[in-house]
Amino acid sequence: MFKLYAIVNYQTCGWCKKFRPVLQSNTRAMNPRSQAMVEEVDLSTPAGKAKASELGFSGGIPCLIATKGETQVYNKPGYQDGKAFAQTLFTLFSTYV
Repeated sequence: MFKLYAIVNYQTCGWCKKFRPVLQSNTRAMNPRSQAMVEEVDLSTPAGKAKASELGFSGGIPCLIATKGETQVYNKPGYQDGKAFAQTLFTLFSTYV
């Protein structure tokens, strides 16, 4: 199964705070099945830190990590504006879903 993780820390990362509405608006625009494939991983929580570690996250937030089954197929740190993020979603979902 395909899964897209958005690794963020809204408490300390300005770029993450800027990315939050981009992530939320694009996710809300998706159908429920696709929405379920997107998970926010907040590094300010113990659960978020554990999930980031499990994914092999090594730094650079915000960061998008996508997996297909047990294989990581995408890993890109850095802020994306609405248009760039929508294009990333389109590319990932059309390739892996």
